[in-house]
Amino acid sequence: MRTIRIAASLLFCIAEVFAISRTPAFAQATQTSGDYTAALPSVEKVKTQLRVADPTDTVARQVAVFTYLQTYITRIVYARHYGGPFTAGEQKLMGDYAQAAYQLSQDFTKSHTPAEVKTFQQLEGKYEVMNALDWIKQLQGQQAADTYKGAEVSLAQSYQQHEERLQQQMKQDQGGGRSSIAGDPVLDPMGIFARAEANRVNDPELRRCLELGSSLDACEGVGAIQGMASILVPFAEKPNPNEPPPVAGVVFVGAYQGRAGLASINFGTDLSGAPVAIIRDCGSLVATTLDGHDYTLRRSGGMVQLVLANEPNPIVITLQPDGSISGPGSVLVKGRIITGYTKITKTVVVDGAPAGPQGYYCNGPCSTSSSVPNYAPKIERCTLGSMAFTATKPVAVPKTGIGFVDAMTTSTPAVTGFRMVGRYLDNSGLTLEFENDAVILDCGKAHAKSPYVVENEPAGFVVRVQNGGGAFPLSVAPDNTLRGSGATSVNGKLVASIRGDIVNFTPHSENCNVDTFSARSKRNTMPASSGPIPAAPPDNSSMAASAVTPVAHPASGAASVAAADRAADRVTDQRVAFRVLLGSSFSGTNPLAGQTVFVMRKPIGSVLRELGVSVPANAGPGEAMKSLQTLCHSPQGCTSAVQGMSRYYVTATKLDASGRATLSAHTEAGTYFFFAIVPNSGGSLVWDIAANLAAGDNQVMFSTENAQEIH
Repeated sequence: MRTIRIAASLLFCIAEVFAISRTPAFAQATQTSGDYTAALPSVEKVKTQLRVADPTDTVARQVAVFTYLQTYITRIVYARHYGGPFTAGEQKLMGDYAQAAYQLSQDFTKSHTPAEVKTFQQLEGKYEVMNALDWIKQLQGQQAADTYKGAEVSLAQSYQQHEERLQQQMKQDQGGGRSSIAGDPVLDPMGIFARAEANRVNDPELRRCLELGSSLDACEGVGAIQGMASILVPFAEKPNPNEPPPVAGVVFVGAYQGRAGLASINFGTDLSGAPVAIIRDCGSLVATTLDGHDYTLRRSGGMVQLVLANEPNPIVITLQPDGSISGPGSVLVKGRIITGYTKITKTVVVDGAPAGPQGYYCNGPCSTSSSVPNYAPKIERCTLGSMAFTATKPVAVPKTGIGFVDAMTTSTPAVTGFRMVGRYLDNSGLTLEFENDAVILDCGKAHAKSPYVVENEPAGFVVRVQNGGGAFPLSVAPDNTLRGSGATSVNGKLVASIRGDIVNFTPHSENCNVDTFSARSKRNTMPASSGPIPAAPPDNSSMAASAVTPVAHPASGAASVAAADRAADRVTDQRVAFRVLLGSSFSGTNPLAGQTVFVMRKPIGSVLRELGVSVPANAGPGEAMKSLQTLCHSPQGCTSAVQGMSRYYVTATKLDASGRATLSAHTEAGTYFFFAIVPNSGGSLVWDIAANLAAGDNQVMFSTENAQEIH
């Protein structure tokens, strides 16, 4: 991981904090209308609320809180900009708290014995470390709590990035990191590397990625495979910023388990951000991402229900006050079953004849077989009753030691409960783009990530953006707009230079008004949310499961299963709903296990040609990557081509330990190319599989036979 920001530190020296808190004058920052200091407790409130029977204990509590409140404010200021400036409201409170702590301590010292003073000092020190912050949280208002939460996240990130920068610098000093030779009169006399480095700094997508806190490895998405097969590979998709997200609004995330032997439900979102609920353990129905049910949220008063798209009737799930969910009980659920398996045998052919009998070595078996499941739709009856929340356990991903691979596989469990999806725009210029764990704020040239929470209040959903530069709440209106007021400061950073592994930043902040935000999307997760709660579906026990006509699957794997299920809740356009099952078949070790597959609309050879790489006509994917390798080892270098490849990715997915993954999408049908490259003994294996994706289910299989090997 490369350092992203060193503007703030979590290592506060007590002497420094006291020195700052007692300075009579501060440089003042512009105060926003969303001033969190109005939500901090006054001196009188602290004295009143922390009064207990023991006078010594009372003063110790009060002084501890007044002292920590100064650290509390300083941490928020340092998250905004290390060293200040302080706003007028912050300056006033710092002075008030410092004066109160000083006066209480002096009065106690003058009126008590040395032994009593020692007891007081011991209590005050203990309370300041162990209890003060908890007491402050009980005394403060929501605006201060949200602002401090955002500041804590920012400071924690800055400290981690500072430590990573130190480790990277030590690695470079020991000769183990990438060092910059750009502009060196001996090593770069013609300025080739200097120009390449300038291109990195000026790449807007790379800059934005770095400025939002990601590592250089993750942002470049590039790893190096040393030796004759040295190939640079971009790691991740970068979505078109002008493409509006398909869905916006409140979603629900979490896994729920019923009694033993009964069905369970996982709520989340698919790759496009659309809500998906996966029903598990329902008879013989399979439960993959491909079998998820769209759902919408309905609320009436404080009650929230999730309405799952299903045949023959929607399924209504009610959220309970205790955090559990309850379903309709016995219900018919439409899904898919496995009806059998198709054996697929592939043989390596050389000059029109099987390679094995001719004595060729095929880097493994010259003939492989795999079994592909066949599916058919079916309706099963299962019980969806009361279910309790089950926490997701984090999965430790083994480290490979390859920078971009480790960067791209680093992940944390999804934040559960009510969350937001989509991009929202304000007329004042502030933009909000919601992810599961954070919201990206764009204000002018400043952008930063902030945590947020979604609360279900009696009047409706409220999104609390915990921005360290000024937290603000937003109400979710029935028309899916977000409505707030006041102003906020977005405290970001801009890339100043990139030298080898080291990225340097300059802080940059801008202020924006908080008003009404409109969603840039075609679909709302809460259509007609102000309407009445729907009644539970009728019991259709007379409908036999066998009444559903199975859909045949052609050899291409394309089918129309589930397209009709989801069409009613989609916006009518030129797009279709389809899902892709990615699989792999290898004897022995699976080289694609845990690897990443990239999806493009053009073959890799065409992509590289458009990026200026000299790729021979009719070249396969292996030859195309060899051409890129040649360019990387030339004086010209391949930085521009490598960074440009990411613009061609539609999406990317990481295969599991068995070499499988599923993709769901609502987009144009047609031909897509599934590209992957992995190191192999003495070289690399490259795939660039063309697949004609149609509405419904599709399959793409990876094997040695449809790969090209390069050395």
